[in-house]
Amino acid sequence: MSLKYRLWLSFAPLLFLLALLGTGAVYSLGVVGNRIDEILRANYKSVEAMHGLNEALERIHAAFPEAMEGIPGARGRYEAAWTSFLKEYDLEKNNVTEAGEAELVARLGEATERYHRLGDEFLASPAGFDRKAAFYGVEGRTGPIQQAFEEVKKQADGIRRLNQESMELASEKARQTAAGARRWAGAGLIVALVATGMLAWRTTRTILRPIEDLTRSAQAVGDGRFDQLVTADTQDEVGELVASFNRMTSQLRDFRQSQATRLQRAQQASQSAIDAFPDPILMIEPGGRVDMANPAARQLLGVTPGGQADPPWQPPESLREPLADALRDRVPFFSRSFDQALTYRSEGGDRVYIPQVLPVRDPHGGTLGAAVVFNDVTQFRLLDEFKSDLVATASHELKTPLAGLQLAVHLLLEEAVGPITEKQTELLIDARDNTERLLKIVEHMLSLARLENRREPLAVRPEDPVGLLRAAVERVQPRVDGMKVSIDVGSAPLPPVAADPQRLGQALDNLLVNAANYTDLGGRITLSARSVDDDRVELAVQDTGVGIPPEYVPHVFDKFFRIPDQSRSQGTGLGLAIVKEIVTAHGGEVECESELGRGSTFRITLPVWKPAGALEAAL
Repeated sequence: MSLKYRLWLSFAPLLFLLALLGTGAVYSLGVVGNRIDEILRANYKSVEAMHGLNEALERIHAAFPEAMEGIPGARGRYEAAWTSFLKEYDLEKNNVTEAGEAELVARLGEATERYHRLGDEFLASPAGFDRKAAFYGVEGRTGPIQQAFEEVKKQADGIRRLNQESMELASEKARQTAAGARRWAGAGLIVALVATGMLAWRTTRTILRPIEDLTRSAQAVGDGRFDQLVTADTQDEVGELVASFNRMTSQLRDFRQSQATRLQRAQQASQSAIDAFPDPILMIEPGGRVDMANPAARQLLGVTPGGQADPPWQPPESLREPLADALRDRVPFFSRSFDQALTYRSEGGDRVYIPQVLPVRDPHGGTLGAAVVFNDVTQFRLLDEFKSDLVATASHELKTPLAGLQLAVHLLLEEAVGPITEKQTELLIDARDNTERLLKIVEHMLSLARLENRREPLAVRPEDPVGLLRAAVERVQPRVDGMKVSIDVGSAPLPPVAADPQRLGQALDNLLVNAANYTDLGGRITLSARSVDDDRVELAVQDTGVGIPPEYVPHVFDKFFRIPDQSRSQGTGLGLAIVKEIVTAHGGEVECESELGRGSTFRITLPVWKPAGALEAAL
């Protein structure tokens, strides 16, 4: 008898019990569901109808005293309440489901008709009619309207009680059915558990014992002992598995001998390929240790493959999180700017490197580690500094003659040296505007060059975030008064931030002016501040302007970038680049969120001031 047939034969009773138990459970659940459906279907509609009918009845009855007191609109409320009452009555009239409910509905209809007739006569009575007697009654007797009201209420309550009692009865039946289903399911479960235990004991004795022997041998093979030999007394599938296992161990012994040499050659080739790169390269294991390093990395970082260095190599602070992401989530990291560059001292002087972190995967998608590549960008950094110096020098040299030219144009416009014609005035005004724009460009370029070179240290001190926002509004308000744009500043108690008020004020001014330029008349600019966590505070400038197309949002902080087809101001394209440099110098971050046609939000995140030195002044 084959193992497959014996397994089917052993588990057939258990499968039968499980099928029987499942069928009974499904049937019981269906019965319980039907009971619940009975509760929540027609009876519930009738109860709800009587509840709504009683509410409308109370409103009808309240209209009579209002009419007697001459309150305006009493008649209209009376008619509206009757409309709601008759709607609920019709719903109940078409939803008769219980024995005796039809008689109650008929009596309710008769009482309703009488009450409606008396109410109409009451409201339409002539001036001499005694309304109080008709409503309140006389000499201790209840008035006819009150009697009709109580009769309607009595019949409605009777219908409601009848349906509620029916719901309670159906609920009790559902509980009884559920209790019976639980008893049967419990009994079936006990039988199934007993049968499962017996089958497990039998299977263990007859089938699993040779498999256990095979498992122990497989574990030994996993530990590298390929000399295992398993014997089997049966000729079924287990016997075939044992024979296949013995053949496998024999082939593994031969394969290990041939692959050992090939693996050694592949490792040597990989190390040689890495060693050939002039830039430092590290291979990091999933545990964080250095597995391989080329000579450039060993010389620059002092690392030793295998984690044998004392102390072991620790990645720089800026690389710890990217390296952890690459090892854990297989997320690569690419440096985008010189702000992420690392400086190391070598024999030839300081060298500047931009790191890249690349996850290394096996063919099945598993993580083998991560490669850390340090690209030498020293020459590019020198060229960038030379460019910045050139821009700063040129901007500084251009500023003085431009200022003189601006002054000369102003003197000519003021006719300080003699009268000028109307055409000359137009040309001079155009020259003045272009001179001011050119001077603004030069000032922005000079400011950006100074920020990039970090030549002017920040005067960092504790500053109130809301105070910084309000100061920016006071500075910019005169420039945006003519734009009819409202500016709101939120207030909240926040910890002080580490900031240079002059530099950060310049960044906030640029954001405010930019928001005002792209906000229509009657729009709003909102400035707010909030705590991100214990160490950071966020300043936000939000406007209701034209917004930025999604494809241009990642480039708004690039130098000289201006959004196509948005020419509301003659900007230089450097304002937001200056904002980014200032915020970066403070150790913070800036980001932009925008939706076309609905406005933009610029968020600046700054570190909280800490007396022990939240931010080094050298930033």
